[in-house]
Order: sequence, then structure tokens, then C-alpha cells
Amino acid sequence: MKKTIFVLGLAMLSLASCTATKTASTTTVPDMHTSENALSYDGIYRGVLPCADCEGIKTTLYIMQDKTFKMVSEYLGKEESTFETKGTFTWDKTGSIIILKEQDGTTTQYEVGEDVLTMLGQDGKAVTGALAKNYILTKGNYAILNKKWKLTELMGKPITSSQTMNKEAFLMLDDKENRYSASVGCNTISGAFTVESFNRITLQDGISTMMACENNDLEIQLKQALKTADSFQVNGDELILIKGRMAPLAKFKIPMH
Repeated sequence: MKKTIFVLGLAMLSLASCTATKTASTTTVPDMHTSENALSYDGIYRGVLPCADCEGIKTTLYIMQDKTFKMVSEYLGKEESTFETKGTFTWDKTGSIIILKEQDGTTTQYEVGEDVLTMLGQDGKAVTGALAKNYILTKGNYAILNKKWKLTELMGKPITSSQTMNKEAFLMLDDKENRYSASVGCNTISGAFTVESFNRITLQDGISTMMACENNDLEIQLKQALKTADSFQVNGDELILIKGRMAPLAKFKIPMH
């Protein structure tokens, strides 16, 4: 009888030990990664923020590694409406929000994501609903501006120098004038453009010079690609114009000098 009790006791101890081991092995280690320590948050962000009495505030925000910032705000539709502010910023306790403090003491909060800053309200919460997209600044928006991108592929086909009559085939987005210019070697196409959050872009149907060109078909394709595109991707040194889930409309390589 004593032997039976002893064996039963050993079995219970073994079961308890297994249960403890299983519990220990399934314990979840808390994720200590935050925007502050896991993301390359410094850089230049761009977007158009809402404005009560103008067309929008074109905002360029420079976030520095030394915890300083510079913000350039242009009030669209108004004369002499560009202002520059500087200051410092700190992180909140969660490591996911930066608090910008201007030299006059004014503070603004932004939630930090992967290459994205979301402006928060005075209550520290993000705007929701249809207006949410209007409070976002992104790195990609600024990265494509004021550079001459070389056209390498159009409608799925590579572009060769013979097709462009050994001249530059390019796209350039002029941030100051909000106009683009593009060419496949003969005529230059130009028009207005807008860049919005989440890499959305609109290239309005532009005007063109009227020279007679051997590559007229290629020029028509370029105009169609620019008109059709509604978003873009930046992969390293490559800029890609796309529409929804369609195949790439046009590809460009690292800016030419």
C-alpha cells in the first residue's frame, strides 16, 4: 500500500513538473520594439495639411537625429505665405509619438510609422474617417520631387536610346511650380501635378510642344501613362508609376545629373 502511494506521488510530481515546464515555455516575451528604437524616423516628410481659409498647407518637415526639427509651411492660394519654424522634439512614454516644440512654445504631436508621420489632434488622438488621409506626411512624397528621373520602361517594354533619338527620356516634378515635365526625346509634355499621402499622385493631362517626331507613338504612350497613373512606388533608385493593381505603367531610374 505504501509503495502504491509512493508511486502515485511520483506521478503527480512528474505531472506538475511537466505542467510548469509547459507554462514557462509558452510565456510570451513582451515586444520592446518602438518607433523610436526600431524605425529610421529621421528624414524629410511632405504632405498637404488642411487649412481653414486656404487651399491647404503644403508642409515640409525635417526631422533630425539630434532631436531638432525644421518645418516649412506654404499656405496654398495666398501670396507671401511661406513660413519657417524650428524647434526641438521629444518622444512620449510609448516611444511611438514625437512632440514638436517650437521656439515660441507651441507644441504639435505626430504619431511615427514606417516613413509616415500622422498629425494628431490636441487630445493626442488621430483623426478618423474620410478626413484621416489629410493629416499624413510621408517621406516618399518628398523623395521624388525636383529630380530628373530617367525613363527606363514604358507600358512593360524597355526604353532604348535609339527609340528616344539618343536624347534624354525623363520625368521631372517641379515642387515650386507644382508642374511636371516629361519627354521621350522630342516634344516636352508639361502639366500640373499633386502628390498626396500614401504615395498617391495625379498628373493632369498636359500640353505639349508641337514638333514632328519619328517616335510619335512612344510619346502618345507616355502621355497616356502619366494621365492614367494614380500612385507611385520608390524602390531604392527606381520610381514606378502605377494605377491600382495594374502592371507598372512606367519605370524611371535614379535621377540624372
